[in-house]
Amino acid sequence: MSRYVAPSSIHGHVLIRDVTVVDPLDGTRTAGQDVVVEENRITSVVATGAPAEGAQVVEGRGRFVVPAFMDMHMHALENPGDIDGTYALMLANGVVGFRQMSGSRALLKSRREGTLPQPTGAPALKATTGDLLTPLNASTVEGAVQTVREQHRDGADFIKAGMTTPQTFLAALKEANRLGILLGGHLPAGLDPREAARRGVWSIEHLGPGVTVFAAASSREGQVRAINATRKLPPIPKVKIPGAKKLVLKLVKGMAVNPATGTSELEAHAYELADSSYDQEKAEELAALFVEHTTWQCPTLIRVHTQQFGDSPEHTEDPRRRYMAPEELRAWDKSAKKFAKLPDATRNALHHHWTAQLRMTKTFADAGVPMIAGTDACGAAGIIPGFALHDEFDYLAAAGISPLTILRMTTTEPARFLGEEGAFGRILPGLPADLVLLDEDPLEDHTALHKIRGVMRDGSWWSRTDLDSILERIAAKPGAH
Repeated sequence: MSRYVAPSSIHGHVLIRDVTVVDPLDGTRTAGQDVVVEENRITSVVATGAPAEGAQVVEGRGRFVVPAFMDMHMHALENPGDIDGTYALMLANGVVGFRQMSGSRALLKSRREGTLPQPTGAPALKATTGDLLTPLNASTVEGAVQTVREQHRDGADFIKAGMTTPQTFLAALKEANRLGILLGGHLPAGLDPREAARRGVWSIEHLGPGVTVFAAASSREGQVRAINATRKLPPIPKVKIPGAKKLVLKLVKGMAVNPATGTSELEAHAYELADSSYDQEKAEELAALFVEHTTWQCPTLIRVHTQQFGDSPEHTEDPRRRYMAPEELRAWDKSAKKFAKLPDATRNALHHHWTAQLRMTKTFADAGVPMIAGTDACGAAGIIPGFALHDEFDYLAAAGISPLTILRMTTTEPARFLGEEGAFGRILPGLPADLVLLDEDPLEDHTALHKIRGVMRDGSWWSRTDLDSILERIAAKPGAH
């Protein structure tokens, strides 16, 4: 059950009548189609007029149906005992699946045993890691290797590098490759992203983060990289003493609200130097290398914007904050005050870097670098679960990404990214009945993705009226994290 989502009254045998079916894979639209669903699967997609015997009918004339959305960078299960509000916001925004970017042995055990919370309308957990690689479990090459082995044994889908050195990162990557488990996440300061790509890193999150990727597109690369290499890891214990893990989790959670609040003047100088010496030819060479090695990018532009504009009214006065749990907002507001106290030069460097991030995202997209949409929702300041994915669509569009590419980044590309190509992300017989009905054509303008008429999750249908009721219930008793 759910505090916010009432069970759907339309489920089982459902016919969505006379819609235009959009296929993200080839960018086609097929008008006048009936989509028939039995239980939680699509059974047929045929010209409208199919018999509707026994089916509950959703009228779709003049509207467009697309596969429901995936958020490929979330921390939704940070609070598994209080997931209801987050999941409800995801459903209300057409988000039906996610990749969990921070896990634990307990989380992996719960998944194996089928005890993870599943409130009404819950999204699918598509993949999860174990504990982040940090100085606590990966302070040495030996420790990093051992942690990869343990997470592989525990059934993690991938390894996430959080806070590592180049040496421990590469050691973990080598062991992950040997075991056949993927490794992605944050590139450490001082590591050449080209080396990471050549050695088989799966995904790079947040365009780095920091200037690690941007150094490779600088005409003064050596200087930028030398400055960046001086960046120190956060003061996380390297010794496993009683209570150390709980302390580390608390420290990581505190920093994750907005890591930019800890930007040093030296780091700010690295941003300025990288951005002022940008070399488009080098950026395109880097993009070509990522294409060659299938090095995935999850830009999370919404995340980097909320970090680099941490005290902007755009985020601190966002009316959608009314859905968030009070304790979450207190942490966000505390972070905003801390950001506002950064030196003007540091804040300006962070602000100016935004243009470089949009430019790099466009360069990657133009080159065909594989990319997925993600938000870093849950715990990160200013990021509203569910809604944040739509913010990501807007920022991707601001970078110059086409509507079709944006749609692919949240549908077919997640399937390819997870090694499930053809298993979801399209509207075909046999695939999951996870659909979003839109009022406008998403191939004409990405803003059509915001204009949701209804959502089908696992064969159950929630209309626009139903979705609005969900949002009203959350606003009345805010509980998203």
